[in-house]
Amino acid sequence: MASARADTPAQVAGIVIPRTAMSVRAEEFVRAHEPDFLFNHSVRTYVFGALRLQQKGVSFDPETAYVAALFHDAGLVPSMASPSGSFEIDGADQAEKFVLANGGSPEQARTVWNAIVFHDMPPPYQRHQSPEARLLGNGAGADVDGANPQVYSAGSVAQLLTAFPRLQFKKRFTALAIDHCKRKPTSQIGWLDQLCRTQVPNIDRGSVEEEIASAPFAE
Repeated sequence: MASARADTPAQVAGIVIPRTAMSVRAEEFVRAHEPDFLFNHSVRTYVFGALRLQQKGVSFDPETAYVAALFHDAGLVPSMASPSGSFEIDGADQAEKFVLANGGSPEQARTVWNAIVFHDMPPPYQRHQSPEARLLGNGAGADVDGANPQVYSAGSVAQLLTAFPRLQFKKRFTALAIDHCKRKPTSQIGWLDQLCRTQVPNIDRGSVEEEIASAPFAE
């Protein structure tokens, strides 16, 4: 695991990296629990998302968005995962506890929680969420699927990748997601659901028909 360090750049690609007490503590916590490639992905997610909202003229709270970005994939790490929950919920729960334990308000903790839970949902869901949630969804999508050159300049992308290298992100992130699915094959209802169904196909996931039929009503 990567250790805490004090050399996080003040800004990347024109985006200021939050340096509040909570932001720095969140960095230290996440670095201590996540592999380096996942931490770097989290910071890139913040920068990509902030660039997108900046282009759209949408304001957001940097500290809240940054903490959400740092924790958004924490639920994929076994040491921060519950026995049966989805990785989004696990990461959101970890972040919520962290915010409340480090001086954040209940409203800030709720905003962080919702942003993480919705970060990999389709755009129609995200459009109705907070600016911080929209930042997280846009940023994570850009870093996982590719940064649209019509949205992100080549110079901005190059600066971001230099400051926070990918470190074989595709291979290592895929392996982490597969491991999550094998540990908890029925946990996902969002983005990883299809992967989990492919990795562990022969397991009872129940059905809508069974759920409806089992309702305790005489008809």
